Amino acid sequence: MNNEKMQKELNNLSPQQMEWIEEYCANDMQQLKKISYIAFQGYNIPNFEHDELYDDAMNVLMESVIDYDTSKNAKFETYLTNNIKKSVIDWYRDNYQRGKRRNLLRDKDGKIIKFDQYGNITDDDKGKPVVVPNTSFDAPTRDDSEVDLKEKIASDFNVEAESEFDFDDSDKVEEFLESLPKTQKNILLLRMEDIPADEIRQKLNITDREYNSAMKSIKMNKGLSLFAKNKNDGNYDVEVDEMEDRIIEISESENYRTDKYSMYSLLQDKKNGDMNCNYILQREPFQWTTEEANRYFCRILSNLPIPEIILCEQKKKGLTISHLIDGLQRLSYAEAFKENRIKIGSAGAERHLIQYRDYVLDENGNRELDEDGLPEYEMKVFDVIGKYYKDLPDELKKRFNNFNINVTKFFDCTDEQIADHIRDYNNHASMNKEQGGLLNVSAQTAGYIKKISQKNTFFKNCGKFTDNNVIKGKLERVVAESIMLMFFRDSWKAKLDTIYKYVDENATEQQFLKLNSHFNRLELALGDDNKDLKSLLTPTTMPMWIAVFDKFTTYNIEDSRFVDFLNAYNTELKDKEIDGVSMADFKDQQTKKKATITGKIDLLVKLMNEYLHITEDTSVNNEETYINSSNDDSDDEIDPLQFIKDNVSERVSEEDIDDYYTLMDDFKTLHGVNSESSFFDYHNELAFLGMIAYSFKFDKDLDNWLVDYTNRNITYSTNQTENLENMIADFKTYEEKKSA
Repeated sequence: MNNEKMQKELNNLSPQQMEWIEEYCANDMQQLKKISYIAFQGYNIPNFEHDELYDDAMNVLMESVIDYDTSKNAKFETYLTNNIKKSVIDWYRDNYQRGKRRNLLRDKDGKIIKFDQYGNITDDDKGKPVVVPNTSFDAPTRDDSEVDLKEKIASDFNVEAESEFDFDDSDKVEEFLESLPKTQKNILLLRMEDIPADEIRQKLNITDREYNSAMKSIKMNKGLSLFAKNKNDGNYDVEVDEMEDRIIEISESENYRTDKYSMYSLLQDKKNGDMNCNYILQREPFQWTTEEANRYFCRILSNLPIPEIILCEQKKKGLTISHLIDGLQRLSYAEAFKENRIKIGSAGAERHLIQYRDYVLDENGNRELDEDGLPEYEMKVFDVIGKYYKDLPDELKKRFNNFNINVTKFFDCTDEQIADHIRDYNNHASMNKEQGGLLNVSAQTAGYIKKISQKNTFFKNCGKFTDNNVIKGKLERVVAESIMLMFFRDSWKAKLDTIYKYVDENATEQQFLKLNSHFNRLELALGDDNKDLKSLLTPTTMPMWIAVFDKFTTYNIEDSRFVDFLNAYNTELKDKEIDGVSMADFKDQQTKKKATITGKIDLLVKLMNEYLHITEDTSVNNEETYINSSNDDSDDEIDPLQFIKDNVSERVSEEDIDDYYTLMDDFKTLHGVNSESSFFDYHNELAFLGMIAYSFKFDKDLDNWLVDYTNRNITYSTNQTENLENMIADFKTYEEKKSA
């Protein structure tokens, strides 16, 4: 069909024809690309040709929409698919079989070599040529004894100096890849081969949302900084001698001193390991909201002071180690910004118009001087919204790197003193109960816990564990609660601080090793195809399930049978009664109460035994008191999810609660809000969460009310339900007055 005729037809499309076009072109032509990819994937066509084939598929779609005869029995999808397959055959014949492309296997005379279906060389026109893929000079050879291709090519171009990331260190690459969940790891491996995003999604069978979420997680992974150099850009000099002149002698102070360091030097110390940013009681990086990060970047670029950095020096085995105690968020966000992983957004960026001097430079890059010998310059204003570090003018890059920060350093600290300093410097910070609870354990116990929560790949590849769970310390809670339920079940208390203290005082290294082994065995048994069980294995339920698995391991049965039980429970057993009791009976109980969680474990063990035909009597403390029990745990904390379900909405999930906690942090930085109000007190947390859930349920904006409410002197009850009811009533009154 000629272009003129096609254009005329396209101008008169029917609603049905438009619907077909929209269907196959939606989401960046996802459905059309999928059909096209399936059609050409067997031809071994290099990646750089794929876009041309997708363009060809678009042309075929337009022609098919116009030519399709609705009176025939074939579906439009079948008609389109066949047309694309035919077009691919024609494209391949024209571009490869006829030798128009040069990257085909040829003999010494330049003749194209073709093979039949059995792999034998043939002169038959139906034989297929071999596409020789392009080879990267950066690709390592298969034989370690050979020299890499890039080493055989003479060049004055220094790849390491010109790139922002150094991927030559295979140990670093391996370490980073192994830190990723399987999906993220596979995506990154394919990206490193320059495979397009749409092809990656097709190869891994993931959605756009899953791909984008994985890429976001990769970009914010703290391990990515392993490859980044602290670039000395912006045409500035590191004034080492001047820095040393400003540092006072240690004899002038006793246990600590405060000096000034540049941002560049601090990031360099962080990168080369002179500063340990992974002290065992330290929180994870990237705790801030987007608004907080934007405000922080603008403050630095405006050359305004920020809170001091705190280091604790510790001597071990003749070495002096500097532990970063306060300032991890400040340095981590600064590092991510400098590595162009974060750009400055509009939220919170009140100082986004940054003034700076743009010096006049001569042809050699030196500043030009006026008649008085002073450098000539022009005052300029740069809008940083939407900008990465790489987009900044050189003078602002220099300002960022030379930014001075007060650093207080404590000397000869013990683990106990370091923990004490962390508590002091986080006294007014928004540590959640998981992060604060971990401070109740020794450095040794924290090491056991984090070795499992951070190193065991179960949490990356199985269950429903989000990035927010990692950042907020939820995985450490899973480990501590699992230890309690496996080994100290009779001493269970729902209050998290009590659990951490008990584990610290009673748990042994061997018990942590056994728990780690359980997670390894479960991951192996679940395998890669465990999506159906993700919603079953969450931070809230995992301690319960690991306790059930611990009982299972005493039966000497293949671990795959436990996975069979999980699938059966997920599909048919969750509502089943045993001795007149089902999981529904625990629905209205506080999730973390001893009677509730031990009752659930006992019931699950009975369900498992019945399903697996285990005749051994495995019931533990089989008493009726675990239903509707009201023991003396009056100080036990209330499970946030259950509180929201009881008081606001049944249609919430653990993931929703994570989102509410994130929004809680955002509300604390709201313009005009009184951040010192008792409203934000830890003991009022559930009522605050309830208000956020209420705003979601009824689509309400809390901002103006929250500013008004937190600036009033309000007395709060110890009863969270009562506080929530009062807040909702006050919000309704506020809305009525506003609309009057």
